[in-house]
Amino acid sequence: MKKLILSVLGALLLVAASPVLSQERGEDAKETSASTALQLTQCAFKVSGMTCGGCAGMVEQGLRKVRGVQDAKVDWKSGDVKVKYDEKTTTPKKIVAAFNKKNPGFRAELPKPKDK
Repeated sequence: MKKLILSVLGALLLVAASPVLSQERGEDAKETSASTALQLTQCAFKVSGMTCGGCAGMVEQGLRKVRGVQDAKVDWKSGDVKVKYDEKTTTPKKIVAAFNKKNPGFRAELPKPKDK
């Protein structure tokens, strides 16, 4: 009976210590799976219709609501937009289409391909 109790206590100690040991080795399963799930890519395009910094903030918010977009930075003076997105979830074409559908005061456009 004493051996059984010691075995159970030993097993409980191992279970309780395993998360601590994993963290000491840098093996946090949640961080690993989350970081490998996203494949962030950056794209750039133009947005017209902005007249101030407030407009830029609205455009950034609108872009961040698009599925797959992780971050957006907007320069309202030039109309330049840089977007970080998960390429497993969306594409630049889908981002522009979704943004234009939900934000009628602004117009996003992908760069035109250059002729060679």
